[in-house]
Amino acid sequence: MPILETNQVIRQFRQYDRVVTAVNRASVSIEDGEFVAIIGSSGSGKSTFINLCAGLDMPNSGSIRIQGQDITQMKPDQLCAFRGKYIGFVFQSCRLVPYLTALENITLPLTAADRSFERYEERLKLLISKLGLSDRLQHLPSELSGGQQQRVAIARALIHYPQILFADEPTGNLDRESANEVLDLLLSVRAELKQTLIIVTHDPQIAARADRILRMDNGVLSVWRGERAKSG
Repeated sequence: MPILETNQVIRQFRQYDRVVTAVNRASVSIEDGEFVAIIGSSGSGKSTFINLCAGLDMPNSGSIRIQGQDITQMKPDQLCAFRGKYIGFVFQSCRLVPYLTALENITLPLTAADRSFERYEERLKLLISKLGLSDRLQHLPSELSGGQQQRVAIARALIHYPQILFADEPTGNLDRESANEVLDLLLSVRAELKQTLIIVTHDPQIAARADRILRMDNGVLSVWRGERAKSG
């Protein structure tokens, strides 16, 4: 069973007196443990599509199944619980809480879900070590470099053992050296945890390392390199 499967997903937005189709009948099947890159020009629908897949937004029609469960049919509280169990998300802008330390930002998902810190203590130690954050845990986001902020965001996305990690241009605001470091860390964690990784990127060097590349063009999803995807 694929870990993620979308079928004829459509997402439309109204702009003034017209309707814009951001995602147009997107269908894809992604296997457990796969690394998929989604490329395309700005405004092509890439970010909208992974927001839908991660349950951050809802389509106008079509189905999105994760672990065989259609998230488009879930009630808000069910979806929230489901996302907290299976899904991690890394944003381009990091979206760290400015008045919380790096450690508090990392553990924020546990606090929000009222989960026991003891259960995740080993996981926290692993992520801190893996991401090189040991000496930055008590720093505020404003005291961290862009690469360090993104590492904190990655740790936050991974703290609850998600089986599928979405990343929307996670290196878009970083220089080449920091971008390579962040990607290496994502791939290292993914390999160690046998995790599914789906990245939206403009960076051809990142896309080239993926198992499969999909392309969005005016809302239509198609195969750029690899198999198991259908044209939108």
